[in-house]
Amino acid sequence: MDVILSTARVDVSDCRVLVTGFFKDERPLKGSSGWIDWRLNGMLSRFIIEKKLTGKWKETTLIPSQGRILPGMILLFGLGELKEYSYLRLRELSPYLLETLKKLDTCDICLSFPYEGSTHVDCGKLAEILIEGITDCLDLREYPWDEEWIKNLRLYFAEGEEHFFEILTGVQTAKSLLEEQIQIRIFTPSKNPSAQSSKVQI
Repeated sequence: MDVILSTARVDVSDCRVLVTGFFKDERPLKGSSGWIDWRLNGMLSRFIIEKKLTGKWKETTLIPSQGRILPGMILLFGLGELKEYSYLRLRELSPYLLETLKKLDTCDICLSFPYEGSTHVDCGKLAEILIEGITDCLDLREYPWDEEWIKNLRLYFAEGEEHFFEILTGVQTAKSLLEEQIQIRIFTPSKNPSAQSSKVQI
């Protein structure tokens, strides 16, 4: 599994699918879903007004980005009520998240779930929990996971420069804890502009 970190924002993440979530009882949309809504000229807000989106737990909606952001598709997950949101809740979502991505036949995904503010969730710990939850699915016999598919996953985290080192710490912690279960390679932006690749493995 590769984890690619960026100092940019999710809308310029070079991946196929951007995965984000929003709450049933938080309006207007905040975090990445609010940012994406703005980039899409309020499309998500209109869907909510028209009751095409509600934010109920595990509600899943796939929409094309229409070229307004770099990822080609946006996968929205309903996260239920804000008061129920927690690290444990995200671990619970992991098998369903993977099952959905497997059906989409994609390995390149950017994960951006709510953190800070009223969520009481830290972005670094959030990254750690998401990676651990995905890796735990390897041991769930009730799910017919293709182990090679999971190993080929490319997870992107892009929450801006101000959160880069928090996320890096969370990803490094996950790598240390999971080293006996799965090989995780971490890539960060290159500091050398003349480098052949814009990412370097650490």
